[in-house]
Amino acid sequence: MRVNGKGFPHKSGRVKSVLFSMVVVLCTISAVACSASNVEQERKIYTRQATDEGIVRAKSQGHGLNGPLIQELDDAFAAKGIKLMNNMSADDGEDGISYMYLLNGSGRHIIKVHIFSDVYTRVARMNEMYGNDGSEAVIENGLGKTTIRSKDYVSLVYTASGGEKDDYEEDVMQIFQHVLEQLK
Repeated sequence: MRVNGKGFPHKSGRVKSVLFSMVVVLCTISAVACSASNVEQERKIYTRQATDEGIVRAKSQGHGLNGPLIQELDDAFAAKGIKLMNNMSADDGEDGISYMYLLNGSGRHIIKVHIFSDVYTRVARMNEMYGNDGSEAVIENGLGKTTIRSKDYVSLVYTASGGEKDDYEEDVMQIFQHVLEQLK
């Protein structure tokens, strides 16, 4: 049935009003959803949550103040032909972060980089974790050997286990010394 040669049935006015109503409802829903999203974003800004989330994201990706330290560590190991693999990071909840790497993918050789908010926090946390709050320590037991080097707010930890305890030790200690000397 054609009306006026345009192909619309005689009830086209009702169809147009239903379509118009649907468009208005969809636009209203979209506006409300966007509005709720904007309110949530504004809330995060005013409560500092957005900033905190950004800082944690930047730290875990090696950006921010600790980025140059991690890059220096990566470059120093690469220069010795040692790959830092299986990079993992964790925020300590006190404005600090820790990174853990396996040397050349071996679970027997682990490097940990602890970056704390200040010297006092480093001393307290290292004492909690390793039973030592000094700037240098070697902890040996039947399972392996852990060597710690610290300066200012940073602690570098190398743990080697099994029969391969000495494979990387000399290189790792040279790198630790070099990286810690770069701290200002």
